[in-house]
Amino acid sequence: MNTPPKKIGTDEPLFKCPICKAFLPNTSVTSFPFCSDRCRLIDLGKWLDGSYTTSRPIDPTGNDEDIQHQH
Repeated sequence: MNTPPKKIGTDEPLFKCPICKAFLPNTSVTSFPFCSDRCRLIDLGKWLDGSYTTSRPIDPTGNDEDIQHQH
């Protein structure tokens, strides 16, 4: 695992951009959780062109009780 060095004495979590995997300095980045507007737009494009899919069809009734009983 390639992680950048942390400052000594800090337990700050490390965040990585989900698109390019660049490390983010903190959550105050304006495009968080992405490192840049470019990565944010790439992610939006993947949603719009159907690259991302759900693991199961969405239940239109919204009955979450059935899901909990299946496990």
